[in-house]
Amino acid sequence: MNEIEKEIADRLAAAGITPLIGGLVPEPATADLIGYAPSYLRRLAADGLAPLPFVRRGNRRFYKIVDIVSFATNTAA
Repeated sequence: MNEIEKEIADRLAAAGITPLIGGLVPEPATADLIGYAPSYLRRLAADGLAPLPFVRRGNRRFYKIVDIVSFATNTAA
């Protein structure tokens, strides 16, 4: 586990959130981790403009920890 993954795990644990199997994190927690308002991230995803890929489970969106790490560490713009 690298430093960013450890930080993500620590923040999720502090918030009482356990990722699903496969490292899936609920949308509100993902928004908090990447510095977006949950409503903004939800709106972007609904418009097909999500800043990182998501997985649907029912009517909820989940984001993979590996994609969160990539988003947080990708500085090329």
